[in-house]
Amino acid sequence: MEYNDLILDMLNRIVKLEKEVEQLKKERGASFEEAPRSRTQNILPPDCPSQRDKTRYLFNGNVYLKNKLVLAVVKDYVANNRSITCNELKTVFDKSLQGSIGVVENENVAEQRRDYQVRFFIKDNDILHLVDGNMLVCSQWGILNISNFIKRAEQLGYKIEQIVRE
Repeated sequence: MEYNDLILDMLNRIVKLEKEVEQLKKERGASFEEAPRSRTQNILPPDCPSQRDKTRYLFNGNVYLKNKLVLAVVKDYVANNRSITCNELKTVFDKSLQGSIGVVENENVAEQRRDYQVRFFIKDNDILHLVDGNMLVCSQWGILNISNFIKRAEQLGYKIEQIVRE
C-alpha cells in the first residue's frame, strides 16, 4: 500500500470512529463524560475566561485570525513566485509547520478526504493555481502550531505582528 493510501485509510478510520463516538453520546446522553475537545484545552489554565484562542495578527496592513493569516501569506508567496511548482511550495511550507495535515496539499489529494471542506480553504479565490496543478491551504491552525508557521514566514522575509489585547 502506498503512503497516500495508508494516510487516506487512517483518515477514513478516524472519521468512522468519530461517528461512533457521536452515536455513543446520543445513546448515553448527559451521563457520557465528554473528552476534551482539543489538545489546547488541556494546557490552558482552568481559570482562563475563554479557552478558544482568538489572537489576531497584522500582515500587510490587514488583521487576520490564525488560519486566514496562513492563507494570506501563502497566497502572497505564490503571487511573488509565479513559476513555483506544487512540490516546491510543499517544500517551502513543509508539513512539519502545521502537523498532520500540512500547510498546503494538492487539490486532488485533499479532495480524497471526507472532511476536506472543513480542513482546507476551498473557495475559488482561495485555491492556488500553480504551473503544474492546484493546491489548497490548510485551515486548521491553533496556538500550538501557528508559531512554527510565523517563524518560517519571517525567514522568508514576511513581517507579521501579533496584536496584543489588554
